[in-house]
Amino acid sequence: MIHKKNKIVNKPFFLIIFFTLLVISLAFSIILAVHIGSVFIDFNKIAAMILNSIGFNIKKTWTNGEENIILVLRLPRVLMAACVGAMLAVAGVVAQGIFKNPIVDPYIIGISSSAGFGAALSVVLGIAGFLSVLTVPLVSFFFSCMEVFIIFNLSKTKYHLSMSALLLSGIALSYFFGAFTSFILYFSEEHAHYILTYMMGSFWGSSWTEFFFVFIILLNGTIILIFYGRDLNAMVLGDSSAQSLGINVEHSKRVTLIIMTLLTSTSVAFCGSIGFVGLVIPHLMRMIVGSDHKKLLIFSAIGGGLLLVWADLVARTIFAPLELPVGILTSLIGGPFFVYIIIKKKKAGELL
Repeated sequence: MIHKKNKIVNKPFFLIIFFTLLVISLAFSIILAVHIGSVFIDFNKIAAMILNSIGFNIKKTWTNGEENIILVLRLPRVLMAACVGAMLAVAGVVAQGIFKNPIVDPYIIGISSSAGFGAALSVVLGIAGFLSVLTVPLVSFFFSCMEVFIIFNLSKTKYHLSMSALLLSGIALSYFFGAFTSFILYFSEEHAHYILTYMMGSFWGSSWTEFFFVFIILLNGTIILIFYGRDLNAMVLGDSSAQSLGINVEHSKRVTLIIMTLLTSTSVAFCGSIGFVGLVIPHLMRMIVGSDHKKLLIFSAIGGGLLLVWADLVARTIFAPLELPVGILTSLIGGPFFVYIIIKKKKAGELL
């Protein structure tokens, strides 16, 4: 009894320590990623530039070129990586909660493919700049919503949601939208290189306007999902159990699905297809902090940001001056991890 009591008492303390370490690690990683690059700039200069840009009167000891590298190129890019990582991880938590399956994420069920097709279509049709920063995300969101609606209805049986049908329909639609994207690539030589590079995932060229837009969607979407954390906890137990607790299951599913789709499509619209973040991070965080979705959403957001900041740092430095698409690195991490989860579930006799 004493051992159990100590374990319960110490758990909140452990979560506070772990949360603090995650936040410090993310802050340190952002600082390091801004510091490291093909052009070396002294850290003191970087700190002075940033402080000067937010209103502090710092004596200028840096050149205009150095200021452009830090404030125009590196800093918005690194912050964008952190935000997109958080977006994909949060979306993965929701997908796994709604579909009651730890091997589901927006990439696997085809949302990234449909959003990518929408983005590619926007570029080819020349409407990418029609409403400035909003056009591509809106088109991507439309096709993602359409894809989610189709797989959700294909997977729905009279009594429950079929996981097999979900994964199969998601894979099928992923190939379907992937085929259309390939069709666009084949007949659009002018945009082919840009679209191909973009579809592999990259934070190159991220601007402050794009970052603030993504950050606002991430912040508001995550806050809404945290309010639905209790509903997600109940839905994992089954729709009947959730309804018996007074939860409007259909309403909660619709809201969380829309937010999940918005987060995923926005990340794809600005940075391309970056897979497996929504699979790896929620799974790891669930093992550490448990299955309470309110906590899981917060911890996964920080973990996802941390992962993509490092992935982007490696992508732009490992073969410098060449830049590796960050989606390649996340796939190299996520692919083996996905296989590990399948083997683990197979040994536990949980595969259906």
